[in-house]
Amino acid sequence: MTKSGALDIRYFDDTRMMGDLITDVVHFDDRVITNFPIGLAKKGRLRFAPYTGVLGLGYSSRMAHLRHHNGVKAFPGFVDTLVQAGAIHSRLYSIYLNTLDFYGSILFGGIDTDKYKDPLTTLNLFRLDQSDRVDDFYLILKKVNMQPNNGPNQTIFQATESVKWYTMLDTGTPDWVLPTSAYHKLIGYAGVLPEAGYYSQSGLPDNSFVKPCSEVTRGVDNTTRFELTFAGSGTNTATLQLELADLFTPLLDKSGRAVTNTFGQQMCWLRVSDAQSESVTSWTSGNVMRAGYWVFDLDNGQVSVAQAKLRANSSNVVQVEAGTEGLSKAANNLRAETQKVKVKGQISASVVPRLSTVASTASYAARTESLSKTGIARLLGASSGPESVAPMRRSENAASVMMVPGTVGLWYLGAFFVVLSIKILV
Repeated sequence: MTKSGALDIRYFDDTRMMGDLITDVVHFDDRVITNFPIGLAKKGRLRFAPYTGVLGLGYSSRMAHLRHHNGVKAFPGFVDTLVQAGAIHSRLYSIYLNTLDFYGSILFGGIDTDKYKDPLTTLNLFRLDQSDRVDDFYLILKKVNMQPNNGPNQTIFQATESVKWYTMLDTGTPDWVLPTSAYHKLIGYAGVLPEAGYYSQSGLPDNSFVKPCSEVTRGVDNTTRFELTFAGSGTNTATLQLELADLFTPLLDKSGRAVTNTFGQQMCWLRVSDAQSESVTSWTSGNVMRAGYWVFDLDNGQVSVAQAKLRANSSNVVQVEAGTEGLSKAANNLRAETQKVKVKGQISASVVPRLSTVASTASYAARTESLSKTGIARLLGASSGPESVAPMRRSENAASVMMVPGTVGLWYLGAFFVVLSIKILV
């Protein structure tokens, strides 16, 4: 036990988790990391079941889980721990969320060039909150264009020099938060109905909108589409194409069962929220991020993004070297950029994490087998070059892994459901 009662996480949706800070043994197939700092949540206030495991992949300096008044020293986050254990060379990983009905992937230390469409564009992260260094995942949402199925193309949001829309990238945030004017324009073309209390068993908040899931189809011609333009602190910009269907999720009750209307149709929930302001710092949610392939480079204070190849049936995994030129060497068509602002460094643990293999850690062999069968975590193998990985389908009853900046990592009551294939490149 590292520190009893030191875990206390609160999120913007009123979710709260409390428990202990511990060290644990983390398995990635045949690789084992001991002395891995982790949060063990024993109590929680969550809106929906089943409970979800949280991988904290942000800067360790932004850890949100510590009760500092108890004298708890800062712990290294998940990515820092992988580097300090010698599992990866630098604080870099890539995320491919894919569609809701298929597996996605997290690659620590590398990228999969078959999972995105060129070019891959690097954006410099912003330094906010009066910090002297980059320590979070902030970009600017410059523009949102909407192409309705039954109306004219229109720009529903346009940032200006005086009105900048800083947005945090967070796969763990469910709702895309938009300025009020853009929000109402989107709702007007979404073909949705107000929830109006009919689905109270699902715990929907006020001002929620729903429609039958049968009317939420991806890849059809007669749908509303969006083009999002992101910018960093440099000169590069990147665009993502998004479909209206990407913004819906199946509506579930508090026990995790599908909710239907009076006609027996399963209902889907539009995950878009009104910021109630035209100038705030907000979130780019997981449903928006599914459209992109994202490379988070904490060492260099950058995020690189490209349009994702959703439901891709091939893989080409490439290791990324440490340093400012690492991604340029790994990606064939990278629009690179140089970060001119200092970046927050690593935080070291009081107990050094150690990397080994199952062969040299025989006492963990049986446990690794059992974890593999339950899908807790999967290391697809280590490689210094390209590697082919078979596509995998997502389990229909598994909860998603959330990337929550500022959290070390979390086991909730021993349940850690993973729908992302996890791979470490060393």
